[in-house]
Amino acid sequence: MRSSLLRNPTVRHYAVAATAPSAACSATPECKVLGNKVTVAAYDNNSPIAQVSIVFRAGSRNETYDTQGIAHHLRIAAGLGTSVASAFAITRNIQQRGGNLITTLDRESIAYTLQITRNNLEDALQYLECAATKQVFKPWEVQDQLPRLKYELGSVSDTVWVIELLHKAAYRSGLGYSLFCPEHRVGTINSEGLLHFVNTWCTAPRCAVVGTGVSLAELSALGSNLSIESTDKPNEATKYHGDEIRQETSASLTNVALAVEGVSLKNEKEALACAILQRTSSGATRVKWGSSPTSLHKQLSSVAGSEPFGASTFNASYTDSGLFGVVLCSTPDTIGSLTKETAKWLKSLKVSENEIARGKNILKTEILDAADNVVCLLESLQQQALLKGQVSSPISIANAVDKISASDVKAVADKLAKGRLSLASIGNLKTVPYLDELK
Repeated sequence: MRSSLLRNPTVRHYAVAATAPSAACSATPECKVLGNKVTVAAYDNNSPIAQVSIVFRAGSRNETYDTQGIAHHLRIAAGLGTSVASAFAITRNIQQRGGNLITTLDRESIAYTLQITRNNLEDALQYLECAATKQVFKPWEVQDQLPRLKYELGSVSDTVWVIELLHKAAYRSGLGYSLFCPEHRVGTINSEGLLHFVNTWCTAPRCAVVGTGVSLAELSALGSNLSIESTDKPNEATKYHGDEIRQETSASLTNVALAVEGVSLKNEKEALACAILQRTSSGATRVKWGSSPTSLHKQLSSVAGSEPFGASTFNASYTDSGLFGVVLCSTPDTIGSLTKETAKWLKSLKVSENEIARGKNILKTEILDAADNVVCLLESLQQQALLKGQVSSPISIANAVDKISASDVKAVADKLAKGRLSLASIGNLKTVPYLDELK
């Protein structure tokens, strides 16, 4: 039978159904500073999974000689009992809603991140707030984390350790303090020390609330209600020294990290130019079963001959300094000649126009590809909001890379080539040259 004339216009047919919201390509990041000085940044990309992070500008660089390892302890203490919820309550309530609570640490920040479906976000945010801002660090719970701490220390590879030693050689203190607790400090960190570190460095002016798949209004409500101190203690500037650390072991392979002082995040143009320079010399292959076309890899291949080796350039930029260098891994008989050749390359840093164009394309591809990875996207927003106080979309960052000229990259390369070397090595060091032999 025919439908009523009055009912006809109210029927929604497939042909006129509303189109589904577009993906993240149409979203733009938003950022603002609240009245309590907390920075809030949101990227509402209509994702069914919401990610919310409470990030503090507090990392291993904020330790002192007597408190080394406290940032590592703080990371593994995430989710322990708080003043309003026990560890069991936090774990149980987040798990029952299908969520994850993740804590990440670097030299300048610590981030507490909740990943959960959007319909369960409101109920779970209280437990994220508890874990990030209401810690009490009960002595028995802190003590119970020591087996995990020892396990993590025992699982760190030599490649990671050599980077930690390189920072120690380059900076000595501040940025030189490791992300991992020194062995002689295991078991010496107590509740009072953890509380003092949190109350000193995890404050509102040093805090950012960042999220993807969530609106700015929701994050603003969370940020406004955080019960944290309003004081602000500035970081002490870290001085680059340029030194060497050697650690002899019985490992069959030797790892060496060699670097010069890089550029800081204060100058965004130089930071992007340095990032491009790193991509021009990266040893990573871009085609399966292919080989690296960089000049560095070709120089090292001619020295190594048939001996196996690994080489990768790295670029680490911080708020007041940076490191640019190469990590090497090879047999004890070959690593010495590879180290000398790498030092020659670092002291010249000559790049061609074609290499720079290739580096720009690689960097833009990595930026846009990371935008499709929700974890990488959130990490980028965290660092921008926390260290810059503003956020940019991946497309705008890629456009900024396009504006960097070849002369900008060459100017940064000339600046780095004049820098003082830092050296760290682990393994059989019979052929590894000392730093004064590389000058």
